[in-house]
Amino acid sequence: MIAPVLQQQIDFDIARLASDFPPVWRHAHKQAVYDLVRSESDGTLGTLRYTRWQMAPLPEESPLHPCAFKAETGFFHYRHSGPGIWHLNFADPRLFAAYGSPLMAQDEWQVLEHPVLGSLREALLRDEQPALTRENGISTPVLISNVPRQCALDLSGARSQKRGSSSWWQSIISLFWFPNKTTPLYGNAFQQASTAEVLRTITVLNRQSNILAISAPTGIGVYSRRQITDILQTATSGFMAAALESARQNVAPTEVTINTGWWGCGAFGGNRTLMALLQMLAARLAGVGHLTFHIGPASELFHFDEARAFLDLVTENTQIARLSTILDEIEKLHFSWGQSDGS
Repeated sequence: MIAPVLQQQIDFDIARLASDFPPVWRHAHKQAVYDLVRSESDGTLGTLRYTRWQMAPLPEESPLHPCAFKAETGFFHYRHSGPGIWHLNFADPRLFAAYGSPLMAQDEWQVLEHPVLGSLREALLRDEQPALTRENGISTPVLISNVPRQCALDLSGARSQKRGSSSWWQSIISLFWFPNKTTPLYGNAFQQASTAEVLRTITVLNRQSNILAISAPTGIGVYSRRQITDILQTATSGFMAAALESARQNVAPTEVTINTGWWGCGAFGGNRTLMALLQMLAARLAGVGHLTFHIGPASELFHFDEARAFLDLVTENTQIARLSTILDEIEKLHFSWGQSDGS
């Protein structure tokens, strides 16, 4: 497999980055979360590493390495961290472009839990650096390692009662009259909630994550051969870049774990089965050892299982993949774009 080429590398002192380039929040809820986290956090030390990569072309033939696929219900929980463990950012072509806005999809949720990512964007823009995951129609995966995760927000609806201004009698009434009443705060619901409701979802943390940002594709109708190829190239280059960055920490590719999910399948209406299939294929081409797929509700397991079945079908359990043939077989399945979920 042809490796992606390192285009740019910048190392940042985390404390100075956060101090010199505070995130610019354009919604009261996000500002309130940030203020609370800053007031309760001891701050973070260390070095944040930013790299940007040139997407590699797909070869005609490539080994298909073993990879352990795992489905987990729910969204990213970041329980496992450390060298070799990466979490995707389902990115806009403009890196973290909407992080401070009222929006609350996967990209914005991740930045709010890792607020120094907002500082990173502000620093890149100030220095007129290309804060892009796609440029001139070509993907440029961005990897950011040693990112402080300063809080966790449970936006699923399981709200904590540790914070907020409710009186004791309001809490008692809620407990007895609405014991199971919860409302997810993901997507547009985030803007409609009160600031107090959002603050009740927070747990302050002091952990680190490694982030892989790759641009989510868009389209309508039936997926074209060009779109399928581009998605596979993007994912394979991103996963290989993660393996190369992990090797700097003496982590072998077979020990690398990619945490992903329905990349481009929310606001952009991507096909869940196809996007899972192409990421599984990319993981085997890149040689990473583990792909953990966070599927959301258990009902989405169907698409994950269907993708694994299609992967077996198009690869025929071969050890050496002829990629033009595999892409032919995927194109013949006539996967279609869906509708945006409005998030």
